[in-house]
Amino acid sequence: MTVTRNYVGGPAAGIERPAQDRGRGRATTYLALLALAITLLGAASGLGAALIWPKTYGARAEILYSPSQAQQGGDPLALDPQLSTQLVILKSPTVLGPIAQKQGRQFDDLNNDISVQILDNSDVIQVEAHGPTKAAAMQTLQAVMGSYLALAAQPTGAARDLATQLMDAHTNTSQLQTRVQQLTTAVLAKTATQASLNDARATLTASQDQEKAIQASIDQLNLTGQTGPNAQSLTQPYALPGPVFPQPLIAAGIGALVGAIPAGAVVALTVLRRTKPQGPK
Repeated sequence: MTVTRNYVGGPAAGIERPAQDRGRGRATTYLALLALAITLLGAASGLGAALIWPKTYGARAEILYSPSQAQQGGDPLALDPQLSTQLVILKSPTVLGPIAQKQGRQFDDLNNDISVQILDNSDVIQVEAHGPTKAAAMQTLQAVMGSYLALAAQPTGAARDLATQLMDAHTNTSQLQTRVQQLTTAVLAKTATQASLNDARATLTASQDQEKAIQASIDQLNLTGQTGPNAQSLTQPYALPGPVFPQPLIAAGIGALVGAIPAGAVVALTVLRRTKPQGPK
């Protein structure tokens, strides 16, 4: 009995399919290698740019900003605006202006080299300064810290007003004491009346009471920590170990990402061209 075998497409079709499959495999490998080469070229370009680009170094310090005793007993959320205000002050012309003038720089240029942030919802403010060298970054940071802490140490408006009132009251008391002494001598000499001396003594007592009251108000401000912002240096300025910009690994990653975009486009166009149906010949 003879068995007849039918080949679809004839004997030549069975030979062509493996050849086509091998061709497609080589094309896929070529496209993968091409995409990898473009991506690696982008990564190498980013790494090379990072190695030759001018380095920027950084220095950091932390500031502890504590609320006053009166504020600690209040709403905790009230601290957020206070901390945000300190961030604004740190980058304000009041703090940075004299430093920029001393360094011969524009305020905006120096402002761009200073960054401030609150660490992890705490009362700690991190200050970072950048410069072309570690020494320059440290010098700028130390100047910023010194300027801010000097400003923070100044008394508040209420404390200044009370200090002025106390000085005036003390001057008035001293004058009244001199007046009482003069009247006492005059009464003994029969050139002044006892009534005038009594009036002067009463006025002196009132002035002394006023002086004591003002001093008590100042002591209360000192006790509750309201004489000025409670800001103090938590850590001394320290230099970061390596440059903050550019960072070679990050630059290489960005270069690889940038290279992957045209690589993907080339692969997509090539695949689209190969899979696009051909018109009748």
